[in-house]
Amino acid sequence: MRIFLTNLGKYNEGELVGLWLTLPCTDDELQATLTKIGISACCEEYFITDYECDIGLRVDEYGSLTTLNKAAERISSLTDHERQVLQAVNELEAPDISSIMDIIENLGDYTLHPDIQNDYALGHYRIHEAEGYNLCSFGKLAEYLDYEAYGRDYNVNSRGGFTSKGWLERHT
Repeated sequence: MRIFLTNLGKYNEGELVGLWLTLPCTDDELQATLTKIGISACCEEYFITDYECDIGLRVDEYGSLTTLNKAAERISSLTDHERQVLQAVNELEAPDISSIMDIIENLGDYTLHPDIQNDYALGHYRIHEAEGYNLCSFGKLAEYLDYEAYGRDYNVNSRGGFTSKGWLERHT
């Protein structure tokens, strides 16, 4: 995650003074960046003009640098699968930075199915795997199942949704 940290006082005077800062960072790196853009006791206001985040996290322009840094530190320690789940959650729920730590701590409440990209695949998965129906007992009637309609109904009535990473469902 990178943020463009800007001196608000200078900005209000018509001057853009800021630097890119890569998070997570140490307290010394943060302090050095603040000093370089003129943030001191007499001029202590800053804001985030721009940001880059590969997992789709929304960053508020007046967000807490401490909270952002903690979130970036935690995100950097996630496994690839956990990052995929977090990206899907960001797409589906668009959480703000204040709730992202809760989501990270509870990633186990979500299941991501990368191979399920549409209602048909969702219906097929729900009938054959999740609910474990034995379609042999239905005989020829099994040919008439409408997987797409079943998946669409499940989608509407569940705590999940389609994302660019696949079908994401929240269990709690």
